[in-house]
Formats: sequence, structure tokens, C-alpha cells
Amino acid sequence: MSKICALQLPTQPISDLRLDYYFKMCADSGAKLVVLGEYVLNSFFKELESMPKSIIKEQSEIKRETLAKFAKRYDITIIAPIVLSRGKELIKAVGKFSPNQTKFFKQQILMPYSHWNEAKFFTNSQNDSDDDKFEFLTFTHEKIKFGVMFGYEAHFDACWAYMMKKRVDVVLMPSACTFFSRARWEELLKTRAFTNNLYILRVNRVGNHKSNDEQWKFYGDSMLINPLGDIEARLGKNEEMLLVDVSKKEVTKARSMWEFGCIINKRKFI
Repeated sequence: MSKICALQLPTQPISDLRLDYYFKMCADSGAKLVVLGEYVLNSFFKELESMPKSIIKEQSEIKRETLAKFAKRYDITIIAPIVLSRGKELIKAVGKFSPNQTKFFKQQILMPYSHWNEAKFFTNSQNDSDDDKFEFLTFTHEKIKFGVMFGYEAHFDACWAYMMKKRVDVVLMPSACTFFSRARWEELLKTRAFTNNLYILRVNRVGNHKSNDEQWKFYGDSMLINPLGDIEARLGKNEEMLLVDVSKKEVTKARSMWEFGCIINKRKFI
């Protein structure tokens, strides 16, 4: 059994007081693993588009130092999306901030839409020699195998095949879902959790962004879905914290019952 803390937050200010408050609460509750949503450490994407790169870099560097400090202070591991700056390039990534080490993995598939074109803005795949090779963040924590997948990547079968091949038990999913997508996301993630017999902890951001005459509202609804596709816990639409327990025993039980992974592996589809 492992206890996880999901923080459903808007973009955080440069001051680290609010994050300190939440990380201490997570640690005091016994959670050793904490997850943040997308665009919590950095400003929302539409704001980044018009922001000088020097400001984005400064914003990210301050938050990197902050999370590394709190991971060590409270003896926790923090999973959080962050924008990395390498020269003139900006890379959308997820960081794993542990007490003694920090690692970064770039997002594998970026949104290409005209109103939200991360693929054009970030340089995640421009220098890759082989874009077909995925490399998601996976790690073992308290004898449970975790994987990290951004919300947009949840739409692609190849991403789930990767998690199955790595025998991931829990997918941590930072997201920034908005508009009228709440019901669609619920059905998508319930199906993915069941067909892969794993937990999904979706951690969505909250807050607002005004673009011309259009209001973007990030609705929260962070949730834990179990390996049978049932929602075990969820938050509302406000800034909140969710504490959940995940069990390796429940994953093993579901996989023994349905054997989806065994069937696929025997046929060498992955």
C-alpha cells in the first residue's frame, strides 16, 4: 500500500509559501509521493506564448530550486510538469524531485491544434533521430511501479502499450483540462484504467485564462480510478488536496481476473 497526495492548484506565484504549506500537509499525512497538475509551476501555455523567454527561464529555475528544497526538507518525492530552458529552446517536461536527486523527462506527444499548439512552441522532438521511441518516466516507489503520462498522451494506444510493457501499476497523469471535456475525460480514463488493469491518478489544474472574448476555465475534477475502472475518489472544481491509497494487491487481483496483459504479451503485440 502506498499513500499519494494530489495537489489541485492554479499556477503558483514566485513565492514558495503556498507550496510549502501544501507539501508540509502532505508529509504530515504520511504521503511520500506528491503530484502536481500541468502549468502549476509555470504560467499557462497561452501566457507563455507571449512571455519573454528570459522570464520563462527565470520562472522555471526558481521553481526547480523550490521543489528540490522541499523534497529534501520533507523527505518526499514530487512529480511536477515544468518548462525547461536549454539555450534558446524551451522543452515541456515532467520533473521527479526526490530528496537527493532530480530527473527530467520530456513530454512525448504534444498538442498540435491551432488554438493550443504546444508542438510548434516547444522543441521536444525537433532534435530526435527516432521519434518512434518513447521514453516515459517510470520508477518504483514503496514496491509499486509508477509511470507518468501527460493528459494529452492518454489518447494514444502506443503510450499505454509502453506502460503495459514496463508493468506499470499506477499511472500518474498531470493535466490541464478545460472547456466542456469533463465527461469525456472521465469515460476515457475509466476505460484505460480497466483495459490496462492499473490505477490512474489524474491531477488536473484549476484557475482561469481569458483569451480575447473567450474564458478558459480549468475545472479540476482530479480523480483516482482503480484497476477495475471505478472512480474511488475525486475532487471538485476548487483548489484542493486529495489523499489516496494504491495497492499492488488490487492491481495483481485485477490482472489475474482479466488477463488482458497476459493475452497481449503471448501474442507478441508489444
